[in-house]
Amino acid sequence: MSGHSSSRVANGLRITLIHEPEATRAAALFRLSAGSLDEPARWPGLAHLLEHVLFAGSVGYQHEQRLMAWAPAHGARLNATTLAHFTAWFVEIAPERLAQALCRLSDMLARPLLATAAITAEAAAIEAEYRMLQSHGPTLCETALSQAFAAPHPLHDFHVGSQRHFGDDTVALQQALRDWHQCWFHSGKLELWLSGPQPLQELEALAEETAAAFARAESVPAAPPLLQLAPQRAFALQSAAAQHLQLSFLLNDPQPASLTLLRELLTDQASGSLLATLREQGLCDNISLLEPYRSARQSVASVRFQLNGLQLAQCARIETLFRRWLAQLSGLTQQQRAHYASLTQRRFSQLSPLDRLRDLALGFPPAQSTTPLPLPQSLSRLWVSPAVSAPVVRAQGFSLRLAAIDWPQAKPETPPALRFYSPASTPVAPALPIAQSALAAVAGPGEPTLLLSIQPGLLAGRRTAALIEAALQPAMGDALHGGGELAFSRQHGLWQLRLSGHDALLAATLDRAIQALTDPPAATQAFGERLFHQAQQADDIAIRCLLARLPDLLNSTSADALSALRWQATLYGGADNSAAGLARRLTRLPGTVEPAQSPPQVFPTQPHYSCPTAGGDAAVLTFCPLAEASAVCFASWQLLAALFEPRFFQRLRVEANVGYVVSCRFHQTAGQAGLLFALQSPALSTEELFGHIDRFIADMAATVESQTTETLAAGWLSLLPALPENVPKNRQQITPHWLYQQLNLPFSFARPSPDRLRLAYQQLTDSAARWWRLSNSA
Repeated sequence: MSGHSSSRVANGLRITLIHEPEATRAAALFRLSAGSLDEPARWPGLAHLLEHVLFAGSVGYQHEQRLMAWAPAHGARLNATTLAHFTAWFVEIAPERLAQALCRLSDMLARPLLATAAITAEAAAIEAEYRMLQSHGPTLCETALSQAFAAPHPLHDFHVGSQRHFGDDTVALQQALRDWHQCWFHSGKLELWLSGPQPLQELEALAEETAAAFARAESVPAAPPLLQLAPQRAFALQSAAAQHLQLSFLLNDPQPASLTLLRELLTDQASGSLLATLREQGLCDNISLLEPYRSARQSVASVRFQLNGLQLAQCARIETLFRRWLAQLSGLTQQQRAHYASLTQRRFSQLSPLDRLRDLALGFPPAQSTTPLPLPQSLSRLWVSPAVSAPVVRAQGFSLRLAAIDWPQAKPETPPALRFYSPASTPVAPALPIAQSALAAVAGPGEPTLLLSIQPGLLAGRRTAALIEAALQPAMGDALHGGGELAFSRQHGLWQLRLSGHDALLAATLDRAIQALTDPPAATQAFGERLFHQAQQADDIAIRCLLARLPDLLNSTSADALSALRWQATLYGGADNSAAGLARRLTRLPGTVEPAQSPPQVFPTQPHYSCPTAGGDAAVLTFCPLAEASAVCFASWQLLAALFEPRFFQRLRVEANVGYVVSCRFHQTAGQAGLLFALQSPALSTEELFGHIDRFIADMAATVESQTTETLAAGWLSLLPALPENVPKNRQQITPHWLYQQLNLPFSFARPSPDRLRLAYQQLTDSAARWWRLSNSA
């Protein structure tokens, strides 16, 4: 049984502890009750800058021992975020290393060095980030949303930070950071969340020891000024990003779980839901709920409708249906509210430990059956489309084409019926064929999970993938309401269909999915075509575009029709006789289901691939596939990645400060595994970035040579939890198991010796001609 406790420790710091006995990872999160809108007006971007600089070192932990360098070498995830009135730092790691991670995390927050060299480097990094954000669609949309609120208010100020605002006086900037740190970083403004398999008593002892690093303080600064809606609340933004409508509303004294419950209702895809109805009407293809602003007293919620046309009139029709739907929420029965609340809890349980802490502290915590629904009053409206004609305005430090507009009235029409969940009878199962498809069965925990993925080496065209996604939407909603799951997404470069639920539900969900994919009607094909074009127009930073392009290049054969797809199927868990019934059903799946095959051989030599992207930054990635297909090579290269990752970041992000994106890691995509190096810079050319990567790899010879049996033993202990298990012990281990299966390698790992690591490095450097190099240069 999991456990949960909240309290204050001796110095007054609030802690929240979560005991998860089956967890294989532990997580920690510190939340500061201050963010960008609380910083002094003299120093815009100060909170953002401090978030960065804290990672540069502390009194107790410097150089390779500081959290930023130490954590990746021990298989940890870490990051930070600065919001309007909150800032958070978080880490996820193997449970046995949680105490070590907490020592480093608390020391960097309580006793930062704030060295001038680090301040200069991070100010330059924020300048690069600011330049990138000037053409970032979601950032400009959030800026446009702010115009619906009355000025003056800190919401309208510039808060990202830039070199111009930080200035040239590093000593003055350093003092401002020290003053900000002294004002806020104490027990009265910090909160700590911990989760892991450790008993609550052990987590509490860790929390008390960690909290002791911070001074006790009771002073509470004045609450932020309240937001007020402005008289003008309808705007149009010209943007090349996907066209959409955002209807936003202000909530006073919000309960975050209320928004979680609202999000679950909004994103319901079952027949008769708001989303399904808007799709049937040809008005909207997707709905999401955003929260661009949160303070202790207020929240701004924004419902984003993905449009499928360029006309403002359809926005008015969407708003009319949305208001009708809102009015019906008060009629939900207690059973219906409890059902939707249970869906939020299920979705929450499927997150990683770190993402669960983030949702609890900053995002969308799970709802309960008694959680009230928010009641939006006045709405603001933002229409985002390339068809908008608007002048350039300045807001929050950004230039955008934005205009106030008159909102049209929707034409009177007979409203469609809108429905919410109600229990349905189980459909009659179709007669099964005698033939069976290839289906691998693996023992697994809990309810069975069926994974259907495209064979490595076969590229499912994005138009085909979009059609599959469109066809499966109603079945996805039905599966969710039944207590199961049906999802279609690209996982590590391979399109994957994931089904889960008890045996009968899994079989019924598979039947619905196959029926939906068999000869989709014209309306579904049109929906799929819109999804395809929306994906083509998606706005993202350059390096992510290159990462998305890499699996397309690795998959050498293309399939542009459902009938041409070649699937592989793996069932995890389930009753002894369930696999046979599923294998018989799979014979009806469009395409063919085949046994898993060895991944295709990578071509001996690779050219330089050019993938132009929007924006002025240069971006490159180098992917070095494994030199041999063996488990020992797989493990050795993971150790190489653990050695390289912190040194790559230190050299190119901290010392050379080449740009905003500096990443080195072990990477699996499209049935291939290897080392990935990625850089993005506003100042250097792609050739210069490739040169940095090549020199770094060459210069690692001495580091590899210096490794001893003792140092490798420590690295191996950190790596072990990340290696796939022969039989998954929990649901979180299913995806790593499936991913490793794509390589067709044995599940047997031995600790590499220093000589084996040196051989792995030699294989890496000798195979340079086989490296995949992608850049956004024309």
